[in-house]
This record gives sequence, C-alpha cells and structure tokens, in this order.
Amino acid sequence: MSEKQGLGRGISILAFYALGIGCVFGSAWLVLTGSWLTAAGGPSNALLAVIICIIMEIPFALAYLEATPMIPLSGGEISYSYLAFGSFIAFIAGWFGVLAMIALCAWESLALTRIAGYLIPSIKTAAPLYQVGGSTITAPLIIIGLVLIGVVGFMGYRGVKLSAKFQTVVCLFNVGIVIIAALILAPHFRMANLHPLIVKPVFTGVITILCLLPFSIGGWEAIAKGAEEASSGISKAQVGTSVFMSLIIGGLLYALVVFVPSAIVPWQTLLKGDIPFATASTLVTGSQVLAIVMLVACCCGVLSVYNAAFYASTRLLYALGRDGLIPPAFATLHPKYKTPTVAVIFVCVLAAIAPFVGKSGLIPLIDVCSFCEVSLWVCTLVSVMRLRKTQPQLNRPVKMPAIGILGPIGILVYLGMVVALLYPASPGALVWPVEDLLLIGLIVLGVILYYARPKAMTEQQESELILGDIKRLTAQQQPEQSPEDITQVINA
Repeated sequence: MSEKQGLGRGISILAFYALGIGCVFGSAWLVLTGSWLTAAGGPSNALLAVIICIIMEIPFALAYLEATPMIPLSGGEISYSYLAFGSFIAFIAGWFGVLAMIALCAWESLALTRIAGYLIPSIKTAAPLYQVGGSTITAPLIIIGLVLIGVVGFMGYRGVKLSAKFQTVVCLFNVGIVIIAALILAPHFRMANLHPLIVKPVFTGVITILCLLPFSIGGWEAIAKGAEEASSGISKAQVGTSVFMSLIIGGLLYALVVFVPSAIVPWQTLLKGDIPFATASTLVTGSQVLAIVMLVACCCGVLSVYNAAFYASTRLLYALGRDGLIPPAFATLHPKYKTPTVAVIFVCVLAAIAPFVGKSGLIPLIDVCSFCEVSLWVCTLVSVMRLRKTQPQLNRPVKMPAIGILGPIGILVYLGMVVALLYPASPGALVWPVEDLLLIGLIVLGVILYYARPKAMTEQQESELILGDIKRLTAQQQPEQSPEDITQVINA
C-alpha cells in the first residue's frame, strides 16, 4: 500500500499549551457563572463542584499523558482505541470526540452572539426573524455567529501554522486579562458577599453542576489531535505533559472565576444578568471600563475555544476518513496547505446551524457535549489500561502513575457521570425531548457515516491504514519493519 500524504507540521510547545488551556478556558468563565451558581445553589457548592470535577478528570488526563506521546497521531483516541479494541470501538471514540468538539464550536458561536448582545443591546431586537424556545432570533445575531464560523473555518483551511499562532495570541490575552481583573478586584473582596454559602443541599447542588462542568473543564484533550503536527525539536513527553497541565491550569482558572465575582458583590446579584463577572466589576468599580476589557477578553476566549475545538474536530474527522472508518473523502488534504478540506467544510456546516437556533440551544449543547466528552475520555483510559497488558513493549516516554488504582477509579467516575446524565430522576439528567433527541440524532448521523465507509476493505487493509501511519512516524528509526508486526511497528 502506498504511503499516504501527511499533515503539515508547525505546532510549538507554547501553542500546544494554548491549544489545551484555550479549549478549556474560553468564554464560560464570563457567560456561565450565574448559571453555575443557580444550578449549584450557592458559591460553596459551585466551588466544591469545580474542585471535584478537576479531581475526577485527573485519571483521564493521566491516561492521555501516557497515550499521546506513545502514539502521536492526529487521530488521537482513534489510534489508541483501535490498537486496544479494534475498529468499532475506534469509531465510537472518534465520533464522540467529533460530537464533543462540534457541540463546543456551536456553543461558542452562540456565546459570541450573547456577548455582542450585552455590548450592543439593540442587536437583540433589530431585524427580528422568528422565535425559538421563547428567544427572538435576529438577523444581526445570525450574521455575527456565521462570521465567527467563517473566519475560523478560513484559518483552518489555510493551515496549522496560522491557526496555532492565532491560538497562542488569543489564549494568552484571555488568561492575562482574567488574572489582572482578579488582582484589581481583590480589594473589594468581602466574605459577607458569599453568604448564604448554599441554598440547596450539598449533594443535589454539586451533582447538578457536575453534569455541566465537563463541558467547561474539558477540551484539554484537543492537544492529542495535534501530536502528529508538532514542530521538530519538541519531545513526545513534552506534548503529553502539556495535556495534563492544561487540565490543571484551566481548572484552577475556573475556580478563580467562580470565587472572585461571588466575593466582590452579593452572589445573588450575579443571577440576574447575562454577563455576571462584567456586571460585578461594574458595580464595585463604578465604571464599565474593566467590564468592557473583560468582554473583549471573553471574545478572545470564544475565538480561542472555537479555534481549538474546530481544529480537534477536523483532525478527528480526517483520521476517521484516513483510517477507513467513515467515507474516505474526509481524509482529502489540500495540496498546498495540507489541511483536511472536506472535514473543514463539514464542521462549518454543522456549527452554522447554531446561530439559527439561538440561546435556547446553549444548555442542550452543554449537556450533550458533557456526555460525549466523558465517553471520549474513558475510551482513552481503558485503551491505555489494556495496552499495558497486550502491548507492554510499546515505547512510553511517560507512564500513567498508579494505573491499577486510578484506572478503575476513572471508570467508576465515568459510570457515575453516565447515570447522572441519563437517569431521568437525576438532578443533572438530559432533558427530554430536546437533549435526548439531539444526542440520538448525532449518534445516528455517525452510524450512517460508519456504514457508508468502504465496504471492500479487508481487516488487514484497515489495520495497515491505521498502524501504517505509526510506522511512517517511526520509519527513520526502524526502516526494516513491516506493518503486520504491530509491536515492532509501533515500538519506536
């Protein structure tokens, strides 16, 4: 079989951190603070839920710490799952990853329109077209969402270097403004503003928000999709470490933005506005300057998350097409820019539906994305656990510590999250019919693509498509090895 054309290379280690942190910490810190406090029933429950969420995700992030440098392919979870369990599980992992990232793209386009409506209230009522779920959809809001999708889609089409540089700049700006704002507002902290600490039972409040948080404190695994496009000179271990550290840094930033606005004004006042952090800063400073700066930073956060999620989703679609798990057209690369053009168009089209739905789609997208995220993470975790037994010879620049303890804990966390999301009586359950039907519809779309894959491909050809890429990456070290020998092909 002829060697396939590879993706371009050009992601620096700083860009990897920007990709991971930028996908975790985008706009939710400004847009969703009020929703979190409402769902949790107070700042104590909300902060506790954020900390628990970080701890719960650590086993999964540590699995990526091992998997990403072990198999540094753009397919990420697809390659890990294929080697451990075969093509069907690889497809499931890949498609859940695609769904999580596309849902994130769609949500960010809605978040931008919400921020724009705060800055320019008139666009929420100008040129009304129709209503969805009680929300008026206006022409300006649709245009703003579509412009975001078009700009990032164009950058994704033009190549990874442009996208990576853009990601680094907007992520650094977003994080920098949040830290500066927290320091400026620190003198206004009053413990009395945090009372009452809870207005819901701890269990109910924490479980409710825990079902939402994987959406926000997620996306760090986007780095795994870019491992194949790392610049020369970056070690595999560095890429794996950046995945784990992106979770820790992004999670701590969320803890900061839950605490700060709740401590500078009575937290109940944050439940009334669309942009709680900006509202709080205006109330205590008597000026909208800091609020506007934060809104600009949040817009950068929207761009950062959208860009990272867009990149991850297109690379997963590319890998699914390249590996014969969906129609091969998704693996088509632009001859000059080395970008997956069909995958880029596909993601843009699906994401473009969101602006026509409006803000009524915000919460359904969060819940569906949370389910897809945790399903994606557990696929990587169980793959790493299985490969420890079936492929002990694999080159592992970094190993997941205490895998015998943390692995089963991660699986239990996943099962708990699934029960919380799918059991109707759970406080965080998917809402029937909108959210359940949205999830079912997206899964059905994936099944259709799976069954539209090349039927004539044998199991050996499928194996060569996926494992042959690993051989290509290690060809300089082991030019004499054949793709049929899995252990030798992968062991760099």
